[in-house]
This record gives sequence, structure tokens and C-alpha cells, in this order.
Amino acid sequence: MRMHKLGCVNSNWWKHTVRTPWNTAAVLTALATSSGFAQTPMPSIPPLPEPVNTGESLTQPVASESNATPAAPTREAAIQKYSLGECLEIARTNQPTLKAAQQSLAAAQAGLQSLCNIHKFTTILAPEIPTRRQQAQLGVIVAEAEVQKVHQEINYDVSRLYWSFVYARQQQTTADDVITLLDEAIKNAKRILDAGVPDPKGKLNTFSVYALEDTLDDVRKKRVLAVTGQQLALAALKEAMGVEQTTALEPRDTELPVMKGKLVLEEVVRYAIERRPELIQASTGLVAFQLEATAQSQRRFTLQVPTFAAGSDIHSRTLPQPVRNGEYRPGAISPEMPSTLVGRRKDRTLRASVLAGRQESLYEKSLNLVKLEATNTYLSYQSATDRLELTQARYESAKKMVEQARLAAVASQDPELVFRSEALAGKAQAEYLEAVFEHIKVLTALERVTGGAVHPAYPGR
Repeated sequence: MRMHKLGCVNSNWWKHTVRTPWNTAAVLTALATSSGFAQTPMPSIPPLPEPVNTGESLTQPVASESNATPAAPTREAAIQKYSLGECLEIARTNQPTLKAAQQSLAAAQAGLQSLCNIHKFTTILAPEIPTRRQQAQLGVIVAEAEVQKVHQEINYDVSRLYWSFVYARQQQTTADDVITLLDEAIKNAKRILDAGVPDPKGKLNTFSVYALEDTLDDVRKKRVLAVTGQQLALAALKEAMGVEQTTALEPRDTELPVMKGKLVLEEVVRYAIERRPELIQASTGLVAFQLEATAQSQRRFTLQVPTFAAGSDIHSRTLPQPVRNGEYRPGAISPEMPSTLVGRRKDRTLRASVLAGRQESLYEKSLNLVKLEATNTYLSYQSATDRLELTQARYESAKKMVEQARLAAVASQDPELVFRSEALAGKAQAEYLEAVFEHIKVLTALERVTGGAVHPAYPGR
């Protein structure tokens, strides 16, 4: 289930849109000329950005992720620009968490091989050896699922942090544009007021300058947050990629993509049940627990028999804990199996059977948690999609409003009309950009939740 790129959100106001014939300098110059005051013309107001359709086919296949791994950047190199796909490949090569999961898989395979190497006559003294081999095979499946799980988590972490940086950089670009615009407008307004130029409408006064300065301060604060956001996102991205913080790299993309596609709740839940590695681990673990009762029943004339947990730490994997501090988020059940069972064969077998029954509850809880997460993520996707459509429509209306205000201001010589319109349009543009980012985040989450069945076709991937 692929989500295709529809376009991108463009924050460069000067380069990607056609300028309208009106600008603040024209109105202010007209006011100045009426009293014989000449001023330096101010640059024209940059039009608001709009999504740019790249002309790509919406059904164009996504580039394969099996391409050759790009070389990891060195700390001495100049800043290198990497696409999302290149960042993912570097993470799959360098991320210690993935290396640890692969080493755990190798250890499980080695354990299975060691059981297979035991001479068949050994089963006379340890008749449960064939059952232990079956459990070891299941352990390899669990370890393979863990590697798959880490892969999916790397895709999620790198993708989200990559687009977080792009989003913050677009925020800074937009803020820089607005700061330039307001700064020039304030300078021109002050020149006219200092020269005593009369305003026919009586709206260009000291208070209007104060309002512009207040707006400028707010934009500058947002720019500071955007710069900090880039630094935080880039630092986290480097950690997710498994490279040092001193490595000179940046995401190559400069604009957020607008994604297109339709999802259905039932499909999302079904994909999650079929493909989530956590459920593979839980169901495989259940079979291993059930086999433990068989293994215990095969050992006679002993009061102490090691379990399969003696060769592995079944509690080593971190499980989500419940949260009930105003937000309901249920937690998972941890597995329970001692390394040794003590007692007569009948008693040991009974205890192993009870623990296997407990493991059934663990699998049922895991299944319910996967269904809940899939449902919640889909509902977030639906909400983000609806918000994206609404903010896009509002943004389009705001652009039309600005164009009409600029034309009206030429005739009325009312710069305040344009300033108010520009402020509303700028707010609509910021909300649209934020909605696009939220949509990307939830699509990235859906890829993890569905085990990769939902595959956003991000550019450069």
C-alpha cells in the first residue's frame, strides 16, 4: 500500500510564485509623493508560497532500498547533503541497535547448531534434547523477528527526524522572508511619519508602526525556535544514523512533500496483525512455552531440570509500560519462566503448563495492543488528512484575499489593509505547513504500525 507524492510545500516566496502588481512601496511612495517627499523604494512584497507539483507520475514506483550503501560521511568533510534513502542506508550499516539484534540472531543460530551437534546417544541421558532443538529453532525465529522490528524502528526514526529537520528549516526560511518584509515596511513607514507625510485614510500612524514591530518580534522568536528545532532534529538524526555528532551532514530536501493516498481502517488493522514482528515473537514464544511442558515430562528420576530460559534471557526485551496520568496507554505483559523447575516430573510438568497458559494471555494482550495501536494511528491519520485538506483550502483563500487586498490598496492608498491581509495569509501558510508535517509524521508511524505494508513514497527514498 504505497502513499505517493503529490507535490511539496514551498517556502521560498521570491522564486516560485508570480508577483502581483501591487506592493507596499507603491502605496507609501504615493503618499510621500503627494507631499513632495521622496524615499528609497522598498522591495515588492513576496507572494505567498504554494505547493509545487513536480510533474512526477503518482504511480511511479519507489526507488529500491537495496541500492549500494553510500559511504558514511567523515567528520573532516564539508557539509554533505544526503537524501532520505541514503540516510536510511547509512543507519542500517552503522546503527548499534541493529548490530546488537543481528548479533543476538547469530547467537541464537549458534545455540541451535550446538544442540544439533550433540550426539544422538546423548538423548539417553537427556531425552528432552529433541524438544530443546525445537525450542531453539523457535528462538531463531524470535531473533529474526527482532532484527525485522529494529529495521522498522530505524525506518521510523530516521524518516521522522529527517522530515523534522526539513520542517524546521522551512519554518526558518519563511520567518526570514517575513522578517525582511516587515523590517522594510517599518523603515518605510517611519520615513513617512518622520517627514510628516499626511495619510488620507488616517491609518498610517505611530500605533500601526508599533503593531508592525510587535509582529516582527513574534516572528523573530519563532525563527529562534526554528533554528533550535533544526539543531535538535539533526542531532537526533545523527544518533539514529549511527554517526558521530561531529559528522558534517544535512538532509538534502528543502521542502516537505505533500503525500497522496487512501487508507481503510480494516486494512490497516489486518496488516498490523499479519506483519508486526511483535506478534510473531509472541506467537512463537507461546509455542516454545507449550513445548516446555513436553520437555519437563521427558525427564525422569530427577528433581531439578533446567528450562529453555536457562540458555536465554526472555526478560531482556523492553516492554512498554502502562500510562495512566491523564492519558490511557496500556502496557504489555512480561513473560515468566524460571531458569530451572524443581520437583517431581508431574509437578514440574504442571507448572510448565500453567506458565504456558500465562503465555497465552501474553499473546492475547499483545494482539489487543497491536489492534489498538493500529486503530489509534489510523484515526490520527484520518484527522491529519482532514486537517491538511482544510488548511490547504484556507491557505488558497488567503492567497486570493491578499491579491484582492493589494489591488484595493492601490486605489485606496491603504497599506494597513494589506498588512492585515498579509498577516492572516502568513498564519494560514504556517498552519498549512504544520498540517503537512503532521500528515508526514502519521504516515511514517503507519509504516511502522503495519510492518511496512503502508509505504510512503517519499522523494529520494
